Amino acid sequence: MEIAIIGAGPRGLLLLNNLIQNNNQQINIYLFDRKNIGGRVWKINQPIDLIMNTPANELTLFNDNQKNSYSIADWIKSDQSKKFIKSLDENKYPNKNELINAIKSLKENSYVPRAICGAYCNWFFKLLTNEISKDNNINLSLHLNQTVTDIQKNNDKFIVKSNDAYNVDKVVFSLGQQENQLSNTEKSFKKYATENNLTYIFPEYADEVDLSKINNQNTVIIRGLGLSFNDYVSRLTKERGGKFTKDANGGLIYHKSEKEPKIIAGSRRGIPYYPKAISQKKFDENYSAYFLTKDNINKHLKNGKLPFEDFQRLLRLDVEYRYYTFLIKKDYPNINLKEFQDDFLKSNSPIDVVKKSELSSESLFNWDLILNPVAGIKITNMEDYQGHVKKWLSAVIKDARLGSKTGPIIGALEMLRDLRNNIRYVLANNLLSNEDYVNKYKGQFSSNIKFLSMGAPVIRSEELLALINAGIVEILPPQMQVIGANHKFITRSAFYGHQIIQGDALIEARTNAPNINITDNPLLTNLKKNNIIKPQVIHLSDNNVNNSSIDIDVKSDQVKDEPNMFTWGLNTEGLYFVTSAIPRPGVKDDILTAADNISKNILNISVNNPTKYM
Repeated sequence: MEIAIIGAGPRGLLLLNNLIQNNNQQINIYLFDRKNIGGRVWKINQPIDLIMNTPANELTLFNDNQKNSYSIADWIKSDQSKKFIKSLDENKYPNKNELINAIKSLKENSYVPRAICGAYCNWFFKLLTNEISKDNNINLSLHLNQTVTDIQKNNDKFIVKSNDAYNVDKVVFSLGQQENQLSNTEKSFKKYATENNLTYIFPEYADEVDLSKINNQNTVIIRGLGLSFNDYVSRLTKERGGKFTKDANGGLIYHKSEKEPKIIAGSRRGIPYYPKAISQKKFDENYSAYFLTKDNINKHLKNGKLPFEDFQRLLRLDVEYRYYTFLIKKDYPNINLKEFQDDFLKSNSPIDVVKKSELSSESLFNWDLILNPVAGIKITNMEDYQGHVKKWLSAVIKDARLGSKTGPIIGALEMLRDLRNNIRYVLANNLLSNEDYVNKYKGQFSSNIKFLSMGAPVIRSEELLALINAGIVEILPPQMQVIGANHKFITRSAFYGHQIIQGDALIEARTNAPNINITDNPLLTNLKKNNIIKPQVIHLSDNNVNNSSIDIDVKSDQVKDEPNMFTWGLNTEGLYFVTSAIPRPGVKDDILTAADNISKNILNISVNNPTKYM
């Protein structure tokens, strides 16, 4: 059997591993990637300061119970990591010594550099190739730094086109982040920048962007306050020689290199993402849901659908339960925690339990304030707004530094990560009505989840606070607006329109959201044109809309109407939830289950337990 795996990032490697573990016949595997092992995100050659937002002990490429398995934390602690990195070609990997030095200071709960994860991916691949070399039934053909431009059908087989054409029986692809067609606004900004000798950076990987034209006389406008924002800020400050030191209270002070530009950053919400807490969890420690459970979901179904209001209420109750648990442990030793928890879980109105307790009114979990931390404040000028942002940053930093099992706010928001499979269960089983999915889940809810749970480690918030104090970074109030005028980029807040700021560069600080409808990836474009893949159609009462996901059978990850083609990961964002995650060891992670099931489907081995989550 001839098998093509397109994409050598974590999902391509997971699939390769499972094909090896499950193989029962003679197979030839073709592994393609337009970059290298690890794909574009997990390159070894990238700045050491660009870090992951998941702790090392919660990341693995090995199946649970696989022999000699290592999480990234295990690998870092072992001699394997140092031996492998030392074996790298210095001409190819000039950051080799940086990697070795970084490993020395990492702990099992560290948020590790992405370059280290890239080294782990390459080490893992080397293990797989060693295993393949001892197996006469498997042959691996490697095609790196090659772009697969098209796949054409040939009866019940496929022709995969790259530098050459390859005839295969089965195809699985997971392409990771892809380029999208530029929006009209992006096209307009690109044209304007060219005409006015300005710098415009559209959605892209921050480590791949050339920032050399930006100098210390420039003002840079950054649109977006999530993970990419942190990467760009790091590149424009630390990468240019700036240093952070600690003050007497443990806070950070930034020392300029004088090579930094002035940075004005903003977004619709006008506040950076919540930070990740110092991790206190063991590798296999997961908080179970009490409210968004399978039984509770089934109880709330109406005509087979879960009303969005019930879905959101159950999810929020799990977060609140975790918040009050941590809060009482930390600040209210006189409250009987067990009694409070039992009453909260049993009550038809948990908020009444909270109100009748000895908790102060100021300590009640306020969703409106959590989702909009600067709601109701009076904005008079940029300087005044920085004071509000710094106050909020100081509060969430303090909470996050207490730890993921101690800090009430950030520890509670960590629950959103533990609830990922519960959310996936609702989506994969199509339990929201189409109207609720399109009009409520896809918009504000998805944005809120990113803001609350997909931020960078707390060190980034500490650095940002120091950079604001140093006058390098200013945060724009909510409802950021950007136009091109007077040969500059111009930005302001819609809430405070009097203060207008001119910039020499505009950075769109985000990567492209995966969307099959507007993809500019050559392979996906040709597959669409040839009607091999199509978007999932969502039928609404008054019209139909296309989902961002490729239409697949969620039980098998098989492309609809193509029994020998499979896709997973970001190509299916919209059908699932957080499809870019690397699996977690010891918790029966469904990403590992999916890898196992896809490999069995490819090898024509029966799958007893299709991935349905929970």
